[in-house]
Amino acid sequence: MVRSSVRRGVAIWLSAILICLSFAASAHSVHHIDDGAKGHCTLCFHQHQLNKILPTSLFNFPTSVPTFEVVSYPARKHRARHVNVFRSRAPPIQR
Repeated sequence: MVRSSVRRGVAIWLSAILICLSFAASAHSVHHIDDGAKGHCTLCFHQHQLNKILPTSLFNFPTSVPTFEVVSYPARKHRARHVNVFRSRAPPIQR
């Protein structure tokens, strides 16, 4: 089995490579921003094709509005005598 420290190291290196590649891809697309559709390199050409694969439309998620019923109950007055006792599990203090 692979140790968790090796897995963690591989995951950190892969995430670092992914971050570097994302920065490189964004810098590369900015480099070709004014070249037009015909002046792009092969990487940009395939990227434009991949961007058109997924449909781009607004996602409309229907939500329901909650309804509430207002109910009122009469408050009853309850008088209780206060008992000054502390209920703990410790034995009582002997004086």
